[in-house]
Amino acid sequence: MKEKLIYRVARGKDSGLILRPHKYEDGSFRAHKTNSRNDPEGTSVMTELELIDLVREGYHVRMSSPGRPPSTVQPEIVAD
Repeated sequence: MKEKLIYRVARGKDSGLILRPHKYEDGSFRAHKTNSRNDPEGTSVMTELELIDLVREGYHVRMSSPGRPPSTVQPEIVAD
């Protein structure tokens, strides 16, 4: 089974919105030890599998949905 990362917004005007890992212009994904303010550089990886490994180590991930800027959140790993 393939795994993927998702985050469901829990409150506010976007409650219920599903966020997925944000892919930057260079094709990378970004993860942070705590949040992007305290760890501005973060860690860049090229695949979602690498990102899942970082989440298992406790990292937070920059995630977004179309038309919404990325947020740093602690996503869940789900089987696809």
